[in-house]
Parts: sequence; C-alpha cells; structure tokens
Amino acid sequence: MPSAYRGDFIHAASHGLHNGGHNLLATVAAALQRLAPLGWSELLAYHGLNVCAADLAGELTKRLPDIDRSVPGFEDFSLEGVQAIEPGWPARSLLYHAFASPSVTKRNKAGEPLHGYPALAEIEAVENYVYALDPPSIEDLRVRAGEARLAIVVFALEYRNAVGTVHQRHADLVFSRTGVARVGTSPAKYLDSARGFLPFVDGDGTQIRTLPCRYAAFIAALVPGSKDTYGPLRFLSPTENQPTTPANAQFDGGLAVSFSVLLGSDPGDENRMFWIPLHKLYSGDSCIRARDIEVRLSASHTNEKIRRAHLRFLSGGHNGGWMEPSLSMPPFVFHDGIAEFSTSADDGGWLLCPVPHDLLAEPAEFDGKQLTYIVPPAADGNGLWGVYQSSLNLIERPNGARTAPEYLHARHKIDDNGEFVDLNKSPDLIKLIQQGGYRARHYVDYTGDGWIDVECSQIALDLPNRLPAYSLVATPHFFPFVDQTALMQWTAQCVLPSVLHLLWDSSGSGLPQALSDQRIAANLQLSGAGFDPHDDTMTAIVGAFGSGKACATRIVSADLRTASMLPDSAAGVFAPGWDISFDRSSEASSDDTGSLIEPGVSFLANYGLGSPFMEDSKLCAALSAFWPAAAPDITRTFSPGRNYVTSTPLTDEVIGLGTAPPWDGVKGPTLHKADKFVDYMALAYGDYVETALNRGFDISVIGQTTMEDYVARTLTMAMVYSALGVTKHEEKLIWSVLSFQLADITDSDLLEALKATGRRMDPRYTYRYVMIDHADRGATDPEDFKKVRVKFGSLHLMFADPILVLARDDSGTWTAHDFRH
Repeated sequence: MPSAYRGDFIHAASHGLHNGGHNLLATVAAALQRLAPLGWSELLAYHGLNVCAADLAGELTKRLPDIDRSVPGFEDFSLEGVQAIEPGWPARSLLYHAFASPSVTKRNKAGEPLHGYPALAEIEAVENYVYALDPPSIEDLRVRAGEARLAIVVFALEYRNAVGTVHQRHADLVFSRTGVARVGTSPAKYLDSARGFLPFVDGDGTQIRTLPCRYAAFIAALVPGSKDTYGPLRFLSPTENQPTTPANAQFDGGLAVSFSVLLGSDPGDENRMFWIPLHKLYSGDSCIRARDIEVRLSASHTNEKIRRAHLRFLSGGHNGGWMEPSLSMPPFVFHDGIAEFSTSADDGGWLLCPVPHDLLAEPAEFDGKQLTYIVPPAADGNGLWGVYQSSLNLIERPNGARTAPEYLHARHKIDDNGEFVDLNKSPDLIKLIQQGGYRARHYVDYTGDGWIDVECSQIALDLPNRLPAYSLVATPHFFPFVDQTALMQWTAQCVLPSVLHLLWDSSGSGLPQALSDQRIAANLQLSGAGFDPHDDTMTAIVGAFGSGKACATRIVSADLRTASMLPDSAAGVFAPGWDISFDRSSEASSDDTGSLIEPGVSFLANYGLGSPFMEDSKLCAALSAFWPAAAPDITRTFSPGRNYVTSTPLTDEVIGLGTAPPWDGVKGPTLHKADKFVDYMALAYGDYVETALNRGFDISVIGQTTMEDYVARTLTMAMVYSALGVTKHEEKLIWSVLSFQLADITDSDLLEALKATGRRMDPRYTYRYVMIDHADRGATDPEDFKKVRVKFGSLHLMFADPILVLARDDSGTWTAHDFRH
C-alpha cells in the first residue's frame, strides 16, 4: 500500500468523520452558535429560523412558510425549499444554501455585511446532516434508481449560483468525475466570504497560491444523459461535437490536433451513459440506514514527462543518456510532492491540495547531480522530433496523439566541465539546438494527473463496483475570473454575426472548447487507476439524480468570485499545452484469431504537455488565436507570425509598456515612429522557464481580468479588424496591435473623435487601439539579435466599445463604424 494511501486513512480518523446523526447535529449547532452573533441570527430570522432554539433539530426541519427570497443572496434559493434542512436535498435546504452560497454575504436587507462565515468543515457538516436526517437503505436507492446500475463513485463537487448549474433553475450542487487543482508557490488560502479559493497573495503578485479541489464519494446511478434535468452541462447533440478544422489548415510546430480521431461519429449525449449522484457517502451510522460505515478516500498522482521524453528518444533510435532502470525512478517519473489531502480540520473531509513549491519549475536532479539529456540532432528526427522556435518539439503521432511532452526545454546547456551555458545569449540559438549533440538541463514541474479512489468495505458486497475520479493537478490559472463555459455560451448565443468569423483563428479550433465538453476517456496509462477506455463522460458536469425538475428562480451572480475547480474552467484538448493533452491506444485484436482489429481509443494525459509546462504555455499564449481558451494572449508581444494574430489583447500596462514590469518577464514592442519600424522580442528568445526560475510571473494585474473585460476585449478586437476592412483570417495577418489600453475619458483624441462624429461610447469598455500594417514578418534587429525589426506602413488610431468603432484616417478624419448585426 503506497504511503499516500496510508496517510489518507489516518487523515479520515483525524477529522473525526466517523459521525452519527447526533454528532453531526452537535457540529451544526456549534457552527450556528459561533456564527449567530456575527450576523447569522439576524439573517436567518428573516426566514423564520431561530438558530438559538432549544430544540434545534425540530427547528431545522419545521416548515418555514415565510422564506424571503428578496433577502440578498437568497434570490436563487430553490422555490421548492421550505425547510432549513430537507432530507436528501442540499439545494432545497435553506441553511445549506446560506452556508454554501457565495452570494450570501449580507446580514440584512440594508446590505450590511456579515462579520463571519462558515469554514469548509462547517459547510460539509450541514451537507452531511442533510443526508443524515432520513438515511436511505441500499434497497431504497435501488428502487429510486429503477433499472439503472449502481456504484460507489468519486466526484469533484461545487455549490454554484443558478447560472452555473446544469439546469440553471436555482442554486445547486454540480458534480464531475474529473477535478482540476492547480499548482503554485504558496499554500492555498480559503476565502470564507466567497466560499472558495483564489491564486493571489496580498502584496506579492509574484507568488501564486495553489488552488485545491474538493472530492466526495456518492452512490451513483448509470443513466443516459437528460438535457432538461441532471444534464450534463452544455448537452451535446450528435451534430455539435463534430470536427471544425478545415482540411487545408496549416499549423506550426506540431500544434494541430486530429479532430476526426478524437470525435469520429459522435452519438450525442442522449445516447451516452453518465454516472449521476444519488446519495452522499460519509463515515458514521447515519449515512446508510442500519449500517455503520467508514468511507476512505486516497489520492495517487503521477508526473512522468521526463521519462516519456526519453522513451520517445529511444523509439527513434536516439540515446538521450538514460535507460532503464533509471527511467522508472524519480524524477523521470515521480508521485510525491504533487498533491495531498489537507490535514487541517477546518478544510473538512477531502480537500485535495497541490503541494506548494518555491518555484514553478526547478532543475531536475538524479543521484544528487543535475539531470541532463543529450539533445538529438533535428536532422535525425525522422518525423519524431524537430525544433520549433527554440524548443525541442517531440512531434505528435499521425493521429494527433502525444506519447511524450509536446515541447522540451533545450536552451540551458551543461558543458563537459559541468558548467552552465545559457544558449539564450547566443545569436545562433536555433541553429545550436537543431545541431544538438550537447547535454541540456532537464527541469521538473509539479503538475500531474492521477485518481481519487474510495473504499467502503461495509457496503462492498451490496455495491462491489467503485469508480475513482480523474484528478488533474494543472498549471496556474492566470484568468481565474474568466469562465470558460460562459465564454463558449457567449460565443454561441451573443456574438454579432458580422464579426463572429473574425473572433477566433479559423485555422485553429474554431470556437472555445472547455474540458467539460470533451467526451474522451481518462488516462489509460495510469497503472492502478483502472479507467475504462469506453467511459468517455469522465469530464462532464452533471447534477444530482432528480435535479432540474423545479421552477426557475432569479438568475444572480455572486458578488465575490472564486476559481472553479471543475472541468468547465479548464481548456479542452483542442488547446494542447495548457491544462491537458491526449494520447491514443494502439489498434488491437478483439479475438484470438487476430482477424478482427479494433481501433485505438483516445484518452486524456498530462504527459503530452511541455516539460516543464511553461515551455509550451508560452507558445500557446503566443499563438493564442490557434485555440481561443481562457488564457493570456501574448501574440502582440512577439514579432508578427505567419498564421497567428491577436484575438484578446493584453493591456500595455500588463505587457510592460507602462510603469510596471511585464507580467511574464517579456516586454512588449518598442515603437520607433520616426523611422517607421517596431522592435519586437523574437519568439525564440522569450523563455518562460527562465521567467519561472526568476519568479518573474506577476499575476497581480492580469489575474484581475473579469469575464466582462475578457469578452469586451475579444469583441472589440474583432470589430477593429472589421473596421480596417478585414473580411477573412488571411487579411488579419497584415495587422498588429501596437498599443491597447482602456481609454481615458479625458483623452484629447477620444474627445476629438466623439465631437467629430457626434457619437457616445461606453466609458467602462471603451478601448484605445493603435494598429499598424506591415508587409512582412521583419528581420533580426541589427542592434540586438534577440529582437525582430518590423517596418510598418502607417499608424491607425481607433477607439472601440462593444457596439462602435471610431477610426482616424491618414487625413485626420474620424469615421464611425456601427455594429448592429
């Protein structure tokens, strides 16, 4: 039994999770006693609930005829909810909603704030009490599920406002069999008023907090998708999930994904099977009628990116310097130091927390020495490897699958004397990497993937089938307030038809893709996980069994936002290089004769990402238009590319053109107006690994980007292209964003534009653009080999808000461009 497994069993006992109903009630009572003088007694009294009642059990289950949904935070509480605790229904339990909803922050209708909030453990205690009041028997659950198969299933879960739920009728719990935690340099910090986590460290933007993920075990039923009830979220029809990449699309550096391999002939979610939660499992004698059970979760994670890189070398006839048994040892492959369950009593039962490390990437060591590899000559790649920009590119298989990291850092040489040589300082950087033959330093990051397993021996005979959750420990989220699913919904429902084709790069994935929309199996290479190759709904987000059959409440958003840890906040595999990649199993014989050959199966895998992860994060951000996921678009920081243009510009301040240093250590372009050229950093010399080693990522400003900001920047950028006469992607390539910032209402140019056109603009989302047109991609700057000098024809000053673009031509005349349809 792995040490992590033993530790999790100890963890279960240390939290006192073996609770009966009376113990749960005592825990709930203690939480209410603590919170009552902090405004909660006043708040809950609006609904007729006396938290200081002598008979608290009776008070919590009595009918509340005067629930007031005009009280701030209760607008989207279920209209069917009539009790503080309704057995088996967290969303209909007013006390659970009050504790768990991020909208409940005021103690009265006057809007005065509460002075304290429940801890995660207190929310979980109320949640467990909901399921404890009238515990079902196994037979009850079988009847409830009808003919459906039952199993013990691990889910990641969140309580969300109505707008973020599967049915969007009222606030509710949502579930996924995949959870997404995120790495960082500082421990996670629970924001009790917001009921969640954010990556920021007050006063130090270069520190990034880890983002944990909460898991729990449920008895679940296997049933077909149901669009109008439990989901899944963003229900996919047979036609929605089809390939969108043009057959003649051109890609750089192996960034293409074979969509037909991933999707094939899609049956739609009504023809897929989903595990839907029926009843939560927790330790004690109040969970299952007439049973005293113990629920134990365990976590196992793997990072094998360095090992996979060397296996790729060996498969192509290149010895990178290492073979077995070394390749099966750390840090070629490792399990420790990735993520562990919290041991803090305040965090409740099963909060998976990534282990913080001083740096996002560190030099790898083996046997007490720095770990290196022999860089293979690009000419010997035979289609297995090459060089893209300054990264060693381990090229994907013909079907798009990745058996090894997409990119490998190769710019830090270790010479024969063991001395460090930074190839970034050489004007022949790319040539040296192409020639290979030297030892480059390996770097390790602490991302990984794995599984969250469950054991409950007391009901194992009744329910022998137990299914683990898929756990991703992913890269930091630089836009924690930008909702990937909301971006998809906005694109599909709200974008002006006249600019839709200009939003995203048509040679890439076409439209935003969230991981929750991917119908692909979990990592089949994780030994011990036992993931089913035919189980393609692992990342879907679903509601509880029986949910969605309710009246609609008001749609509200939380005043305080936090980062989601479910797959709708992560980018899908159509965006390789950020959160997840994919591999594919080989064809295999399905009978003893070998006459029947079954095709391979695509599956999610962490090891297809860069080693370390920021090696391809830079390229994905620099080529943002390839995959319009909610990630930084740094396209305009680098010299204009062959296929990629800016889609969602970052402000001048964020990329270092103001008073602050750039968020990623790479300063944006420098204008030489008199000589009509612009100096850009060459993409090959923008090294995010060095940024990580120097603690150079600063999320203090970029991380505050809201969903509204992101949408406004994306929309106005497309409108600016349209105002410049662009009608298709190829025509965007001659334009670059030289300057982008929120317009100052006192800007003399803006005042002149408004006066000249007689128009008005929304000051909240009016942006000042300076665009340049250029005939080529430029040439190396004669004064600095790390820069690219690009000549331009003219500067175009433009102001844009979500409905209007004001543009000044060469004669100084202002023209208004309206966008209505």
